[in-house]
Amino acid sequence: MNFECMKLWILIVPVLLMACGGSLSDDQRKRLHEGIDKQKIVKLSDSEIMSAALDQGRVIFEVLAKLKFDSTKVDSIAEKYEAKIRWLVPGTNSALEVENQLIEAYVVGAETGSIQDNVQGLHGPNTTDYDSLLYSRPVVTPMPDGAVNVEGVWNIYMAKKTIILSAARTQ
Repeated sequence: MNFECMKLWILIVPVLLMACGGSLSDDQRKRLHEGIDKQKIVKLSDSEIMSAALDQGRVIFEVLAKLKFDSTKVDSIAEKYEAKIRWLVPGTNSALEVENQLIEAYVVGAETGSIQDNVQGLHGPNTTDYDSLLYSRPVVTPMPDGAVNVEGVWNIYMAKKTIILSAARTQ
């Protein structure tokens, strides 16, 4: 929505509220305020967006961990947090190119002892700016020889807009 339309909405909404005599139900008032909040202009730096995405990814991962990674509850968690969640194991044929690259990086990282969670921006088609973020976290088990084995990777896809709106609510 462009800036001119937003200004028009800002003028129309109060007029409509006054015309209604202010007799909105609590539910209508709540939805109206949510709509207004979604229209707020929020400016965050890339580092703030990445940090917020990392935090949100960790929150979602912790919820998954509390539920013992129950596959029957993954969809409801994804819906609650407006995300897409995928569990992948090394060698999975259905993995996207970026997911295969991450699994490979985690396997190599396991050999060098460098494994940690990660967030990165994903570019949409025909754009130079990223429109979604991918939080990834490997699940590893220690081996008897001291090395670690990468069992798989949790990939959590989040829309950039969702992250920005979430970060704006916490500021």
